[in-house]
Amino acid sequence: MSDTTSERRSLVLIGAGSAVFTRGLLADLITAEDLGRWEIRLVDVNPEALAVAHRLAGRMVEARGAEDRITVRASTDRRSELPGADYVVTCVGVGGRPAWQTDHEICQRHGVYQPVGDSVMPGGISRLLRTTPVMVDIARDVVELAPDAYFFNYSNPMTANVQAMTRYAGAEVVGLCHGMHHVQRELAAFAGLPFEETSTLYAGINHLTFIYDFRHRGQDAWPAVRARMERELAEAPHPDDIGAIWENGKAWHNPFSWEIFRTYGAYPAANDRHVVEFFPERWAGGDYYGKKLGVDAFSVPEILQWGEERYLSMRDQAEGDVPLDAAAFDRSTGEQEQLLAIIRSITFDRREMFSVNVPNRGSVPGLADGAALEIPAVATARGLRPVRVPDLSAPLTGILARRLASVDIAVEAAMTADRDLVVEAVIADGAVTDRDAAAALTDELIEAQRRFLPRFG
Repeated sequence: MSDTTSERRSLVLIGAGSAVFTRGLLADLITAEDLGRWEIRLVDVNPEALAVAHRLAGRMVEARGAEDRITVRASTDRRSELPGADYVVTCVGVGGRPAWQTDHEICQRHGVYQPVGDSVMPGGISRLLRTTPVMVDIARDVVELAPDAYFFNYSNPMTANVQAMTRYAGAEVVGLCHGMHHVQRELAAFAGLPFEETSTLYAGINHLTFIYDFRHRGQDAWPAVRARMERELAEAPHPDDIGAIWENGKAWHNPFSWEIFRTYGAYPAANDRHVVEFFPERWAGGDYYGKKLGVDAFSVPEILQWGEERYLSMRDQAEGDVPLDAAAFDRSTGEQEQLLAIIRSITFDRREMFSVNVPNRGSVPGLADGAALEIPAVATARGLRPVRVPDLSAPLTGILARRLASVDIAVEAAMTADRDLVVEAVIADGAVTDRDAAAALTDELIEAQRRFLPRFG
């Protein structure tokens, strides 16, 4: 074993009650023998969810006979677990699925239809209000108690959280999301190319990242993509091709993203389900190619039910009521898939490229310094080094600047508990342009989520 991995390293996972994420991370660590020995410290404010994750982790370690390499402990007190951490990972969802469902229902009552609601539009702003201040508090603890740790965040809304943790806590945090990686893989499949032989250049904000350069062995691969797109979009779509949660690889699954590609010459990650939320003016009343966003197009209840069923399955496995799912140890394609590759690249100084969300420090000219952007970065033994992306087109830079303006207002509103600023953030977002309507929606969201909004009194 390499000297680099001979000592036991520690990873603190805050938000470990997200059992699906915890399972994926543990599976990756258990099977990554080249990374040596680990102490995993699970943290969550929900004792019941934490206990499920802890028991599931124990069963997984035992199933693979990895007790000599992987130890797991759990606590509801993050401050007791942070000192000495080598890595800190956050995957916090304040209020969980019930709060998400509440946002969805309230927004629909006010005529706002969202297929996700975790990043932008009123549902995303509501999540920001209850999540971003908590993330800043966590980041302050990391800065104080684990200043040398590599700090990674998976919590949404990603752009707001990374921006706020940097600005208000002085944290060097890197946001990770698998959307960009998955879309590159999908583009390769769409063009009939081996993923490993393709490369991309891109820039954007989480869930709205523009892939403007796509190559196969150094040659422009857009012609093959464009040819299939035109061929498939010329055909009448099957109803099942529009608005389904799960990708089917056909152009009609993401018609708006392909419209953007036709117009701007860049494909937006992470496909229509997320991208449409950044252009709310295009979908009055939630109407989307003959369907309704969040209802029969990218159904929010469907994704919430899927999440609940996965959690219950994890709980049953943790309790020993059903056998441990052997598929848990298969090669991961979950949210955490980049994390182990980044740790490996840092550990062995492989200098591999990854998609990260980090503050803009001159990487993309034309966008504000400090804005959290999704851009390429190289993982080295000295940490992640963002790559400069100077050639993003002016129209796409303008679209991103407009979207970042509403994020700035919403973050300020969350950190100052200013209800009027929340209303302004909703208006700036673009889904609701009448001030009285925005105020009514804001007040109902704040009242419904009040137990998660202590700053608002």
